[in-house]
Amino acid sequence: MGLGGRLRKARENKGLTQAQLGKLLNVSDATINRYEREQRKPDPEMLRKLAGVLDVSVDYLVNGPKASVYEDETLAAHRTDDPLKELPEEARRSLEEFKEYILRKYGKK
Repeated sequence: MGLGGRLRKARENKGLTQAQLGKLLNVSDATINRYEREQRKPDPEMLRKLAGVLDVSVDYLVNGPKASVYEDETLAAHRTDDPLKELPEEARRSLEEFKEYILRKYGKK
């Protein structure tokens, strides 16, 4: 989808007609139509105004949404080390006792 398609989509998402958007920007609906059909390109100032009225970024209008490198993947961070292993045995026991206390106190055990 090009700039025109993204512009049309953003306009429709805001519930605006071409005439309404044109009025907000002091241009004709024909101008908006030409932008959407990519028969005419908005200048940088008009791009800024369009983005502002439509609540999108200029970057979105010009380049579209950025696809993630990890598009359909779920990322997770896992520690490979166990910081508890470095604690003395007494400290690990204390942590386990505290965990048991909290679970009992809040009815989880």
